[in-house]
Amino acid sequence: MGNVTKTIKYIDEHSLKIIEAHAKQENVTGSQLIREQIEVYAQRLERMDASKKLDADIDELIDANNNLIRAHNDNTLVFGELAKKIISRLDFYLPPLVDDIEQIQNNARPQEKNLPHSINFDEFE
Repeated sequence: MGNVTKTIKYIDEHSLKIIEAHAKQENVTGSQLIREQIEVYAQRLERMDASKKLDADIDELIDANNNLIRAHNDNTLVFGELAKKIISRLDFYLPPLVDDIEQIQNNARPQEKNLPHSINFDEFE
């Protein structure tokens, strides 16, 4: 972009002295310091405008995510109730499986039955 000259009217003289003093400390001219501040401010305004546009999109994403969570929770509840009904019908039509489950548990991992109930770590010293 090309350089543009802008005349700024009615600036307080005291403010200009402060800017010139600060510019001298930073080894730049007062015009450079003012130009940098205007550019920084312009960038900030651009970011603020962009964030306003993005806020609407982010709000829509949050709403969509909340809808997905509600749907997931509802589905989980439905599947849980469905599982309860299936189990109750299986219990009605099939004999109880408690004896079979105990037998499976007793036969599972027979090597663990030979392990001591407690370990004395002093034996390893």
